[in-house]
Amino acid sequence: MQNPELVTADDLNSWADNDARDAQENFPRLVRRLLQETPGVSGVSVRAGNGVSQPGYDGVAQSDGTASVLPRGSLVFEFGTSENVQKKASEDYRKRAANTDVSGSVFIFATPRRWGNKDKWLAKRRNENKFAGVWVLDADDLEGWLEVLPVAHHWISEHLGRRPCDVQTLERWWQKFHNATQPELPLGMFAAGREKTREDFLKMLDENPKTVTIQADWRDDCLAFMHASIVGDPDDHSSNSVPPAIIVKSAAAWNRIARHAGAFILIPLFEDADEQVAHDNGHHVIRIVDRGRVALRATSNLRLPRVSRFDVANMLNGCGINSRKSYRLAGLARRNMPSFVRALTQNVSIQKPVWATNAGAPILAGLALVGAWDSSNPKDTQAIAALVSDDYKTVTSLCERLSEGSDPVMNRAGPAWRFSSLEEAFLCLSSRIGDTVMEKWKQLALEALLEANPTYGVTQVKKVALCFNKQDLPLQYSEELKSGIARSLAMVGAIEADDAQPRKLKDVVTSIVQELLNQAETDETGRVWNLLAPRLPSLAEATPRQFIDIVMDGLEQGESSLLRAFNEDKDDLFFGGPSFHPHLLWALEVLAWSEEYFSDSVECLARLAAQQPESRQRGNRPDESLVAVLCGWSNGTTVSHENRLKAIADVKKVSPATGWDLLFRLWPNSGLVITPPAAPRYREDWCPLTDAPVLRSEWDEFRHGLVELAFSWQDFAPSHLEQLVKGITVGLLPEDRIRIFDYLERLAIRGDTDENCRYLVWRALRELAVKNSHHRNNWSLPKRDIECLVSLIDEWQPASLVLRHVYLFNHSPGLLDCALHIDYDRYEQTLEERRKDALSEILAAPQAIGNLTLLASEAVASRRLGEMLAELPRLEFWDIAQWIDSENEKLATVMDAYLCRVLNLRCASWLKDVLDDSRLTASQRAAVLRWVPARQECWEILRRNREDEDVYWRTVKLHVLPPENMRYAIARLVACGRAWDAIGSVSLSIHAAERDSVATDLTVDVLIGLLHVACTQKSDQVSSLYYQVGKLLDHLVEMKADVGDVARLELLFYPLLGHHREPVALNQILATDSTLFVKLVEVVRGGETLFELDQGAAFVLANSAVDGWRGCPGLTTDGTFDASAMRQWMASARIAFAKAGLSEVGDFYLGKVLGRSPKSADGAWPLPAVCDLIDEINDAHFDEGLVAEMCSALSSSVRGIYEGGRQEREIAQRYCTWSKQIRPRSRHTAHLLKQAAETYEKRAEREDEQAELREEEL
Repeated sequence: MQNPELVTADDLNSWADNDARDAQENFPRLVRRLLQETPGVSGVSVRAGNGVSQPGYDGVAQSDGTASVLPRGSLVFEFGTSENVQKKASEDYRKRAANTDVSGSVFIFATPRRWGNKDKWLAKRRNENKFAGVWVLDADDLEGWLEVLPVAHHWISEHLGRRPCDVQTLERWWQKFHNATQPELPLGMFAAGREKTREDFLKMLDENPKTVTIQADWRDDCLAFMHASIVGDPDDHSSNSVPPAIIVKSAAAWNRIARHAGAFILIPLFEDADEQVAHDNGHHVIRIVDRGRVALRATSNLRLPRVSRFDVANMLNGCGINSRKSYRLAGLARRNMPSFVRALTQNVSIQKPVWATNAGAPILAGLALVGAWDSSNPKDTQAIAALVSDDYKTVTSLCERLSEGSDPVMNRAGPAWRFSSLEEAFLCLSSRIGDTVMEKWKQLALEALLEANPTYGVTQVKKVALCFNKQDLPLQYSEELKSGIARSLAMVGAIEADDAQPRKLKDVVTSIVQELLNQAETDETGRVWNLLAPRLPSLAEATPRQFIDIVMDGLEQGESSLLRAFNEDKDDLFFGGPSFHPHLLWALEVLAWSEEYFSDSVECLARLAAQQPESRQRGNRPDESLVAVLCGWSNGTTVSHENRLKAIADVKKVSPATGWDLLFRLWPNSGLVITPPAAPRYREDWCPLTDAPVLRSEWDEFRHGLVELAFSWQDFAPSHLEQLVKGITVGLLPEDRIRIFDYLERLAIRGDTDENCRYLVWRALRELAVKNSHHRNNWSLPKRDIECLVSLIDEWQPASLVLRHVYLFNHSPGLLDCALHIDYDRYEQTLEERRKDALSEILAAPQAIGNLTLLASEAVASRRLGEMLAELPRLEFWDIAQWIDSENEKLATVMDAYLCRVLNLRCASWLKDVLDDSRLTASQRAAVLRWVPARQECWEILRRNREDEDVYWRTVKLHVLPPENMRYAIARLVACGRAWDAIGSVSLSIHAAERDSVATDLTVDVLIGLLHVACTQKSDQVSSLYYQVGKLLDHLVEMKADVGDVARLELLFYPLLGHHREPVALNQILATDSTLFVKLVEVVRGGETLFELDQGAAFVLANSAVDGWRGCPGLTTDGTFDASAMRQWMASARIAFAKAGLSEVGDFYLGKVLGRSPKSADGAWPLPAVCDLIDEINDAHFDEGLVAEMCSALSSSVRGIYEGGRQEREIAQRYCTWSKQIRPRSRHTAHLLKQAAETYEKRAEREDEQAELREEEL
């Protein structure tokens, strides 16, 4: 008896008449499904859809003959859906029979139509013996085939408009499911972050027929995951062999389908399905069980994790949802997938969840006004109980119940309770909120949001103490509750209210926000504004008009509490309250999205920008907010580009300087980077739904408008003209660039600009021409524009000789006719020649020294200028000696370079003449002495005057020392307390001597003495000399210094050298003799001292060395391991610790030492000899140290925000593997390795929890 819900031969026969195109495209799909589902058929390849027009057979397959509907052999198919079946069959047959070798294939013609005289046609074709066989499959044959293949039968029935009762293909279910949302949900999102689960699922389907149980939060989520897994990546054909899936909703339907032989995936959505029958007939069974209610008899083969927030957000963004909403929706998808789907559904019948109508709904409605709270905070729980007029235990019980199941309205994150979707909860429950609850909510909101900060007016020391002693603080509402109330205010204020109760709620919100803002406005200290700071964006969204009016009033006053809070400098970043100014800016950015409040918010930002001092370098500034809101190539508001241009003009009316700065900040420039402005959370009508790019026409209009604004303002200052020139880029429209060129030409011809203005414009023109002429890229100006720039350079050239040449004394100045990156040598030669010519021209002109002074004051490459001046024979020291006494730092730098160079060039004779000259002042004498080079002939001149010699050694800037006089120089520097300066010079000198293969007079004792003395002297440059100290230690090793002496120095300098240099000698001593190790531990844990240092310094030194030693006793310098030496070292160390009364502490540290023992050649750990020693010691403190060392990686790590405990899990797996390997030899060591693995597993779980909390945050 036929099932009336499924298609029959009659339906197939009429298919092509009803929809010829659909039949042509999808009939091949039907045959492909039938072949894939038929036992004994393999090698299926059938073209469908657009592929039907491609050359070749319509399909091929291999059959072993077990299916009665198909012959054995190599099958080739041709399909026809046209009305004249015989004509189409004959044409296809003749075309294929003409091929050279078809005798090994069976020709099958398939059609959805009935063919009355097919037997006659078949007999004729078979007699021709062209093929191994000829078959026809028409509507009646297909009906019989479909009856034994229920999945294909239901698929084609669904496709042709039938709705089979209690049975549905997974493909059809997905079509209905994702078509119900707007936008349609991408299939890939249900596999996002579930790649491993998908891989395991597909592996199970490759095995023999079995039941796979999947534990999931929501059945539909699991069905979508299964479909995504089966369909897979369109570019990945690994899942082609996965059998088709069908959903069965009743036992009757199950018995009808499961008894057909085949290879299907059957998904029962009812209890007690006869799974064995399905297995016996070759089918897999997939049982979906609720994560919180797994049947006792069910074993969960797979646990479906929640989707990845990051991946889902990207997919939703790709569907056209803006990035901010995508991120929030992706978080909702993790917290509550049904709520996520309802948020996007177009099906009104599934909008209202069950929890909105049950007995707990009235309590839930009150909780929605708070949104979130901290269950560990007594003040929060008391407030919640009072709000809903019930015991808090009742609230907890309700929340726990509603956080379970497939549709959890409540979500727990640590101690915090939150709504999975606050918006949905309010929409479903707002009508249940009574007047009493509203009044209680108002009182709670005002009390919580105005709660005083207990650290106000407290000293910094007291704040630190309070931070570490929370019990001394008065009990306060949690940040969770305050943030939840603020979000609820914004949400209620934003959502349209159609019913009476929601309208009352909006009035309450207005009343609450008005009261909060009034208190802030009337508080002269500004502290209330600071209390409200984190809530400002929410308050602005809740009642935009009231908020913007209060802010505007505060800005229009000369002094107000708002301005006082905004301009307050917070120097206690770690222990102070929230900073007010960024939150105010974010609130104004939120309002700028709205066309209604756009102008007011821009004016507020302009007023703030106009009065904020330039010295305030903060991450958030009002001028930055203006740029983000008014940017032309990105949408930070829904306001049109035309109105953004008008807003820029309005900003200039508030503050001309701010207006000009904003104009050029928004100028078309590929280097502009903006931070997107804060956006409203609930007022979706303010923001575009999608992140649609700015249209080219809009961008052209905007950048042309910027040029129009610049010329319309007219009040060009020199700096504005300079900015205008710098803004000549390909980002401007060609006609606008021409307009600027013409304007600059007219201005130059007019000649009424001052010299400073001419210089600024000329400099900008020259730099722009150089940049664009030497680099031909997509950002380069066209040659025609560069020619205009070169012409303008000549017209704007300043009259001042110095200003024309000062650019040559920049670092790597650009030359129009010579590019640095093309020919470096030619560039350097040309630059030097032009610098010399410039100096000659300046010195030859009137007022030479005055011009030279001006040049030195403006030059950037000050040191090079000083060196070149020293090489000029016509320039005398006395011409510029007065620069030494100048307060201008650049002049001083030029003079330092001059003296350094001139003394190296002219040396002793020049030095003698200058020192003997009566014109030399005391300050000039000191400057000269500071740069006298380290040469014997110079030192001889200095010895004439004891005072000069003393000043010299106290102040001289020494570099390379004479190799034959290094000991003398060291002694003099050390005597002046400059041992660290000596270390720097000696390091350079050793390097120079090695380079030149020159011997020095250094000895081991001198170097050791220098390093020891340095430990007793202070210097500002100590932290920067770690390389130089290391160089001296290396040189001592090369000089065959005693290992103990070098080790002592390595220990002394351990905190400085850190990870910069391996303490080879110290490691050698520690690994061979336990005495030093024991001594270091005594300093760390026994209060001993070291090197006559004070106890604190000794502790730092010893602790650094103990923790930093990565070696192990018995480990030799060539990398081999001596187990006997290890045992002797350990034994002597334990004896020494016992004598010092530190047995337990010592064993702990010794355990840590063995934790650093080497691995075997094949990577196993610990070595057998180490295991034996661990077993012999068998001490709890020793074991504790060993495990502590194994777990040292827990002390620091770097990971992705959603990574979780992957790193710790990998380490845990490594220790588990070693534990199994070592167990046959040492159960005790294996236990310790397992203990370390468990520690890492626990940390991995905590990291997973933290990552999950971050993924599910609101």
